[in-house]
Order: sequence, then C-alpha cells, then structure tokens
Amino acid sequence: MHKVRRAFFMAMLEQHLGIAINLALIAIVSRLLSPAEVGFAVIGYGVTSVIFAFREFVSSDFLIQLDVVERDDINTSLTLLLLVSGILGIVLYLCGPYLAIFYHQPGLQHYLILAIAAVMAESLGMPAFSMLRRRLAFGTIARVRTIGLVAMAVVTIFAASNGWGFVSFALGLLVGNSVASALAAYADPAQRTARLSLKSWRRMAEFGRYRGAATIVDKLYESLPQLVLGFAMTPTAVAIYNRANTVCSIPDRIFLSAIFSFAFPALAAEVREGGDVRRSYLRALSYITVLYWPSLIMVAILADPIVRLALGDQWLAAVPITRILALASIFWFPMVLTTPLLIALNANREAFLGNFVCRSVSAIVLCSASFFGLTAVALSQFVTLPFQMLVAFYLVRRHAHFKLPELFAAIGPSAAVTLAAIVGPLAISAWMGFRFDYSLAQAGGAVLLSVTGWAVCLFLLRHPLVSEIRSTLDAFAGRLRRVGKPPASASIPDTVVPAAVEP
Repeated sequence: MHKVRRAFFMAMLEQHLGIAINLALIAIVSRLLSPAEVGFAVIGYGVTSVIFAFREFVSSDFLIQLDVVERDDINTSLTLLLLVSGILGIVLYLCGPYLAIFYHQPGLQHYLILAIAAVMAESLGMPAFSMLRRRLAFGTIARVRTIGLVAMAVVTIFAASNGWGFVSFALGLLVGNSVASALAAYADPAQRTARLSLKSWRRMAEFGRYRGAATIVDKLYESLPQLVLGFAMTPTAVAIYNRANTVCSIPDRIFLSAIFSFAFPALAAEVREGGDVRRSYLRALSYITVLYWPSLIMVAILADPIVRLALGDQWLAAVPITRILALASIFWFPMVLTTPLLIALNANREAFLGNFVCRSVSAIVLCSASFFGLTAVALSQFVTLPFQMLVAFYLVRRHAHFKLPELFAAIGPSAAVTLAAIVGPLAISAWMGFRFDYSLAQAGGAVLLSVTGWAVCLFLLRHPLVSEIRSTLDAFAGRLRRVGKPPASASIPDTVVPAAVEP
C-alpha cells in the first residue's frame, strides 16, 4: 500500500508541475497571440490528434499488463510505434495542403510538418515511459516530463515573441517531446539496447485492437466540436471554446489526470495479486469526488477572476462558457477509472464498445449543437456527460459487482463536503448583490472560506480521505525521523536490490 500511495503522490506531483508550467505558458502566450492565432493552433492540434490516434493500435501500454516483459516485447513496441507513426505522418503531410485550403490558412501546413516531427520524437520514448509506469516509477516520470515541459514552454514563448505565430506551439512541442523521450530512454536501462523487431506483434495487436479503436473515438469526440466550430464559425470561436475548456479542466488536470496515469498500472497490479477490485473502485470514487466536485464548482463561481488573471481581458467571452462547462463536468467523475479498470480486467472489448457508444452519441449531440453557437455547445454537455456517467456505471458493475447503496454511501459524504465548501463563496456573492465579478481580494477570501469549510466538514464527517491524509503524514513523519538517525553499520546484504527499483 505504501508503494501505491507513493506512486499516486508522485503522479499527482507530475500533474501539478505540468499544470503550473502549462498555465504559465497559456497566460504568457495568450497575451502574445491573438484569439484567431490561438484558434488555428487548436485546429492544427486537433487534426494531428485525430490522425495519430491510430497509433494507439500499437500502444506500448501493453507492456504494463504483461506478467513478464521480455526483450522482444520492448523491441516490437518500439518498431511498430515508429513504423505506424511514420505511415500516419506521411498521410497527414499529404493532407496538409488541402487542410490549409479548407481552413483558409496557408501556415497550417507548416504547423502540421512540425507536429509530425514532434509525434515521431514522442514515439521514440513511449516504450520507456510504459516500462517506468509498470514499475510505478512515477518519481522518475515526474522529473523527465517536467524537464520536457519546461523546454517546450521556453521554446514556444521564444518563438511566439519572435513572430512565429501559431506555429510556435508545434515548434515547442517538437523540442519538448525530443527532450522527454531522450531522458526517458536514458532512465530505463532496457531502452539503451533496443533493436528493431516484430517478434511480439501478435501480443501487441491483441492488446491494441480495442485500445486503438477506443482512442480514435476519444480523439474524434474531443476534437470534432472544435474542428466543426472552425468550419461553421471562426477561429476566434474555436479559441474561446478551447480556452474556456482549459480553465474548467484545471480540477481535472489536478486530480483526475494524476489518477488516470496511475490507475491502470495500479489496478493491473491489484488484479494480478487477486485484490478486491470493488472495494478499491468505490474507495477511489470517494477520493475523487471529495476533491473534484468542490474544485469544479469553485471554478464556476470564480470564472471571471480566473479568466482575467490567466488569459487577460481579451478573453472575457470565455467566462460564461467556462461556468457552464465546469458545472456540467460534475458528471464526469467516474469516467477516469472506467477504462483503466476494464483494461486491467482484460475486458478490452467492453471498454471499447462502451466508449464507442458514449462518444458516438455525444459527438453527434456536440456537433449538432456547434451550428447554434458556443453556448449551445457548452449546454449540450449537460446531456452528454450524464449519459456517459450512466454507461460507465453499467459497465463497471458487470465486473466490480457493487450495489447502488454502496455507491451512494461512497460518494454521499463527498456531496456534503462540497456543499460546505461553497457556502462561504456564495455568501460573498450574496453580499456583493449576487454578482460573480470578484476582485482578486474577494476571490482570495472566497478560496480561503471554501478551503476552511471543506476541511472542517471533511473531518467532522470522518471522510475516508482523512485516514489517507493521516497515513501520508505518518509516513512522512517516519521518514523525517529516519533521516535524523545515525546510519547503521555496514554489512553484507543477503539479497541484491534490483537496479530497476524506483529511488
């Protein structure tokens, strides 16, 4: 349990560092580039994501699931990733001129060329990252990804300030991916002697066929609304929707992204050891909701000062969209665990079918709404996200076998804590005449009251997260006590510690 807890802490640390770097990058670049330029970058990124989603058919994450990883498995993963990425890159390169004409932006072709090179660089490091995740070596991953993000941010800002426009994002991505892949390959000794091979292609294909199909559906769902907005409206509308989505996804990135990156290897390890998946799933939901729900509602309440501070006054049109998206995202909480759990249980087919149904229905709704404007797209999330939540619970119950009263018992205390967390901020809004255009001082007071209400209710209700906090603090205190002790006398160990153990 200590190893799992430490892995989650390191995964969350990586996400927090990434969020800080990305927010700083967004704050600076949003003031260097116009909304239209940002919109074209979003379109270019969306097209690239959809095309290279087919790379997931040869996902290196199959290395995480194997009981024993052999040299041929690693070599096959690297070979197929480079081969498939190269083919997809050629396809995207050939489509570049037509996409530039379609969106009336010649510079889009230059963006796509750099984006192709960035994906090839990323593919080189993917097997190494999967092996590090398999060992729950999230400390190493955090260091590597942070260095890569810093390199990406520095290059992007430098290019944007020197007139590269929206192509700056692709150049930064190329440099960041190159640095991260090189460091990951160095951190995993197995990658240093990697060779081209196709001996394990059957094992990889068996894992990747449903994983790849599910990822394609995901990328289409994520990118289609913005690509359709770019066609039906303007690049500025695309940028506003993207930035609103970025702001309201801050809680997602802080809490859910860390859980997602760590959930599959942790759940796969628990399945291999014969653990109680039902209990682990419900406990994870209680942790997610008590952190995710209050932070989402606070983003909705403080959308105005957040947008002003992070993006600047030229992005105020994103405020109402941010509020709608944040409130709708409350229904997203079970989704982050559904796919990792089903894949860990070898239910890849069910994971794909459930994801396909959810994303297909939601994509139709979102694309239809995009012809009625940004507000309609945002409001459609109140239809699509509850639908996805219900499908997720249906699929998980087929394997985890939990009962509805058990589910409500797990998330009910989180709902009470959420209400306690928003009482103070809403009181400030009422004192202001039920307005939400907080000044920075008022926003700071709202955050302080929210954290106080959250913490008091958390301990009064003895929420399960309290025991986790205490265990973490006890472990930290124990480590501090050990640091203060003199070192033990040297002796010859009976066993040799493997070099692969996370430091």
